[in-house]
Amino acid sequence: MEQAPTDEIIPVVTDKLQSLMEKKLTEVPGEPLMARPVTIFRLPAWFHQIDKELCEPKIVSLGPFHRGKESLRAMEEHKWSTLRDFLARNMNVEFEVYLREMRLLEARARECYSETVNMGSDDFVMMLLLDGCFILELWLKLEAGQCSDAVLFAEWVGYGITSDLCLLENQIPFFVIHKLLAIQGRCGENCEGLCPLVELIYNIGPLSLVAVFHFKPPQILCSEVHHLLHLYYSGVLPDIQLERDQRGLITGKPCLQGLQFFPWSTIFSKLSSPFSQSAKSSADKSMFGDQINVPCIAELDEAGVKFKRKIRPRHMLDISFQNGIMEMPYLLMFDDNVKNFLWNMVAFEQSQPAIREKILSSYLALMDSLINTEKDVAILVRSGIIENYLQNDEQAANFFNQFGKIFVLNYDDHYLYGVFKDVKSYSDSTWHKYRARLMHDYFSNPWSAISVVAASILLILTFLQTYYSVAK
Repeated sequence: MEQAPTDEIIPVVTDKLQSLMEKKLTEVPGEPLMARPVTIFRLPAWFHQIDKELCEPKIVSLGPFHRGKESLRAMEEHKWSTLRDFLARNMNVEFEVYLREMRLLEARARECYSETVNMGSDDFVMMLLLDGCFILELWLKLEAGQCSDAVLFAEWVGYGITSDLCLLENQIPFFVIHKLLAIQGRCGENCEGLCPLVELIYNIGPLSLVAVFHFKPPQILCSEVHHLLHLYYSGVLPDIQLERDQRGLITGKPCLQGLQFFPWSTIFSKLSSPFSQSAKSSADKSMFGDQINVPCIAELDEAGVKFKRKIRPRHMLDISFQNGIMEMPYLLMFDDNVKNFLWNMVAFEQSQPAIREKILSSYLALMDSLINTEKDVAILVRSGIIENYLQNDEQAANFFNQFGKIFVLNYDDHYLYGVFKDVKSYSDSTWHKYRARLMHDYFSNPWSAISVVAASILLILTFLQTYYSVAK
């Protein structure tokens, strides 16, 4: 006997995992299929493992990544003094104006960080205000020569702050400090031409950046600046960016090209073994494709290549090679701030897919290939290209060798590709090798040269005597 069909009621079961995941999806910052404007990154773990001193602040925390560290507590307390001093510069502006403007920037500022910032709204806004006023008050005091603040201007503090301002992990968005200065009426909301804030940073910037990197006023609108490190990067390489634009190297699909050539295998190998030490050669440093192998300076010297200091370089990467002569800008190596600055500038450059040529990475790849040992450094010192204030030439060699562990470079498409190619072609020439050996063995000193000339004359005379004897 068949039973009549009945409407079966299926109970609704709440899936906790589904609810959790849907909640997480709603918390993801940004809009679907829209790239987030991330400009401030936490560096990969292997950067810290190679040398954490180049990644982490020593004196002051700026932004959320290192906030709350016990070692930085002294300057964290002093930020309240700098906030009070900054507010006192314009007593006509109510304190609530600063807070209101920072709250309006909160959502935009949060999107600049590469990971979710687990801070409540009040704490995050307070951080923006304290850190932004700290940076501005530091510069304004330096500009006015008000350096009586012992906590802020002790010699060891100043050295550490200079380093901390250039850390990629230790940044706040540039529009935050620009807004704070605009509130006080020191710059416009939308600056045209050279922004007063950019000019202030340039005039009071670390002297090492000006002396070592031929630092120039950045040719960039303040609205396009991501943070302090980006501004310094633009100040070191302003002319190169113009060259790229003139040569039409910026395409409409940089991300596609980046994915097409990106050496993922190199990333995985670095993640698995960041400290792997192998014999240093150009082949070991090949990222992918047909890398052009550039010999070290000592080998090039034996092949007849001459190294000269470029008298009027346009920028720190103005390196040329022609007719066996490599001309390079003067480089002063005198403190860890130089290495710190280069390290973080490379990290910033590597985080930008739109910078296809990896300009600074290209420079360091060349220097890493050219300099293997202290002998290579000695040749550059003798040529007047490097003035080394480090302890010895070996330290200078290690200075450049360490950079080979942190950057990824498309060796088929980078700024100094032409130099790599020309040097390789010259050094591979058999004629140049024989000519260099002849000059080294027989013309390295006057007496050897005289002996060679005398022997040549004697050989010619002997040949002529034999010829005339046979002719008669």
